[in-house]
Amino acid sequence: MKTSLRLLFFTALLSIIGLKINAQCVVSNIIIQNIKVAGVQVAGSCTVTFDVSFNIENNNGNKFIFIHAWTQSDYPDYFHCVNGTSTLNGTIKAPDAAVLANAFLNIGIDNSDTMPAIMTEYLPDPSVSLTTVASIQKEVLPDGSANIILKGITTTLPVACGTPTVIIADLWSSQAAQAQVAHCVNCGIRFAAGFLSAAGFINCNHAFNVILTNNTTVTLNGYYRVYVDVNNDSHFNPAIDTLIIDTTHFTVAASSTIPITGNIPAANSNQNIFLVLTLTDGAETGASTVIMLPAAQCAPLPITFRTFTASRTNQSNVILKWETSIETNNNGFALQRNVDNKTWQTVTFIRSQAKDGNSTSPLTYTYNDLNATKGMSQYRVLQVDLDGKNRLSDIRAVRGDGQKTKTIVYPNPSFDGRVNIVFEDKEGTRDIMLTEISGRVIKQWNKISGNTIQVDNLQPGIYSMRIIVSETGEQSVEKIVVSRR
Repeated sequence: MKTSLRLLFFTALLSIIGLKINAQCVVSNIIIQNIKVAGVQVAGSCTVTFDVSFNIENNNGNKFIFIHAWTQSDYPDYFHCVNGTSTLNGTIKAPDAAVLANAFLNIGIDNSDTMPAIMTEYLPDPSVSLTTVASIQKEVLPDGSANIILKGITTTLPVACGTPTVIIADLWSSQAAQAQVAHCVNCGIRFAAGFLSAAGFINCNHAFNVILTNNTTVTLNGYYRVYVDVNNDSHFNPAIDTLIIDTTHFTVAASSTIPITGNIPAANSNQNIFLVLTLTDGAETGASTVIMLPAAQCAPLPITFRTFTASRTNQSNVILKWETSIETNNNGFALQRNVDNKTWQTVTFIRSQAKDGNSTSPLTYTYNDLNATKGMSQYRVLQVDLDGKNRLSDIRAVRGDGQKTKTIVYPNPSFDGRVNIVFEDKEGTRDIMLTEISGRVIKQWNKISGNTIQVDNLQPGIYSMRIIVSETGEQSVEKIVVSRR
C-alpha cells in the first residue's frame, strides 16, 4: 500500500531533452523508474536496480550507443565538454579503460539491427566491464525516432545510499565497425541523486497522498505531473498512460517536507498511478524521477491466483488449469468461455476445494472443456464469494480446432486500427517486429512472455508481423489488414 523512493538515482539520467548537438543522436524524454536498493549494502556505496527509457534518432549513425557515468569528483571530462558538446576537433577516439577507470556505469547497446541488443563486451577496449542490463526493447515512433527501454539495470554508486550527490554522464554513438571512433557526443550531463525522497499511498476514497522530503540544506523547486497506469503494467509510458494532473509547481524548504495530494477519477480507482517529479534549479536542474503508487486494495482479496493456463490438447479438447495460493470466503469458480470475441458464457461451476472456503495452502484445479470451435476461444475464471460477490481472472486464449498456426490475430481485418495477437499458451519469450508493406518498421517488442499483446492506432493498410521464439530461433510471419468501414 505504500512505496518509498529511497534513492533518486540518476534523477535525470542523461537529462538532455532538447539538445541539438547533432541531428543523428539527439536524445530526449529520459525516464528513470522502478528504482530499488538491491540487497545488503556495503558501507560507502549503494547498489541499485532500475529501468531507463529514452528517445534517439533512428539512423545508421547510431550503430553502437554507449552510456557512461561518474560522480562529479571523478568526472574526467574526456570529451572537453562545453554546454553538452565536445570541443575536440577532428577524429575523437572512443574512451578507453583509463578514461573509464572511475565510471560506475558503462552500458553498451548494439543498435545495428532492427532489434537492439545489450552488449557484453566494450568493443573499443575489452578490458572495460559493462553494466548488467536484464533486457532491452525498442519501438519506432511516428516521427521516425526510436524509443529504447532498458530494464533491470544494476550498478553500484561509490556513495552511501541516500547521500545527495551530483552525477555527470556522457552518451556517445559510433557507426564504426568496432566503435573505435565517437561520431556523435552528448556529454557533461549533470543530474542529481538523493536530493529528494518520497513516500505515499492511494486510499479507498480515490485520492493519493505523498510526503516529499528535501534531504539537502538548500531550498528545492520543481513541478510534478500525475499519470494513471491504464494498462497496469507498473511501467510508466507517457504515450500510453493517462495524464490526470498536469504541471503543478512545488517548493520544499531545506531539510523540510511538503504534502502532495490529489484525486483519482473513479474509473481509474483500481489502477496504479505515477507521480513524475522534475527539479528546476541548482545542479539538479531538469532532473526527473518517477514514483509509482500501487492501486489501493480496500478489502481482502478472496483468492490469489498463482497461475491460470489454457491449452488445446487435440481437435476437440481444451485443458484449463489454475492454482490458488490463498482462498478466503470462496464459494467456487464459474469457468467462462467466449467464442470468436462475442458473448461470454458459463461452461461450468467448480466448487472450492478449501474447507469452508478458506485456505492458505496451494490448491490446483483442472477442467477439460469439450471445444470443437473452429475459431479462437477465450477463457476466464469468475471467482464467487460465499456472500455472492465476484471477481474475474485474467483472460487466456486458445486457437480453434484445425487452426494450424500457433498465433491468432483478431479481428483481421480490423476496422478501428486495433488488433489482438494471441500466442500459443506455453512458456517462452518472443521478439516481435511489425512492418508496413514497404518494409518500414512500425513497432517492435523484445522478450515478450505473455499470452497476448494488443496493437493500437494502426492506419488503414497491410502489415507484416514477424515473430521469433527467443529460445529456439523459430520464426513465423502473420499478415494484418486494417480497413476502413
